[in-house]
Amino acid sequence: MALGNTTETYGSATRGVHWLTVALIAAGFGLAWTMTDMANSPDKFRLYGLHKSIGATVLALGLFRILWTVVQPSPRALGNSPRWQEIAAKAVHGLLLLWLVAMPLSGWLMSAAGGHPVSVFGLFTLPSLIGQDRETAHFLRETHETLASLGLFLIAAHVGAALWHHVVVKDGTLRRMLPGFAGGCDCTEAACADEDCGCGKH
Repeated sequence: MALGNTTETYGSATRGVHWLTVALIAAGFGLAWTMTDMANSPDKFRLYGLHKSIGATVLALGLFRILWTVVQPSPRALGNSPRWQEIAAKAVHGLLLLWLVAMPLSGWLMSAAGGHPVSVFGLFTLPSLIGQDRETAHFLRETHETLASLGLFLIAAHVGAALWHHVVVKDGTLRRMLPGFAGGCDCTEAACADEDCGCGKH
């Protein structure tokens, strides 16, 4: 499998970073929902530290994904989706990329304003980008929580669209992001009837 993308499918780098990001986001949300209901204890503080470490990793992956998206070709849209659906899909994808940076960045700033260091898996500590301030920390906490809700909405829209393509349209939009998929005929049966489809026959 090629490292980079092609006009037909995603490369191994895009797929690997995508699914690693998915796993980290799931873990981050799971930790957030668990630790906020815990009484103050060493276990709670350890979970907070792990949550911050995951957030810092997501931030790095988000920046990488934005750069990678700029330098790599985007596989063509499959099937015969209306133009507005293609625009909506690109908009959601773009917002998700921005969210991958904004969400952990707001958490980092919130910790700095609250006077709490951000250690990344105990390997190094991120610098405090802003000074300690209680009101700023409160504002950033609300921002972080709002971004969390926005992220869940964007993720639901992204997953819903992928499942719609897979179950209803029955094209290869979802399959070409899965590990091991090597490309081939990803068009719908109706699209493959078109001589200009370029994906061959089923």
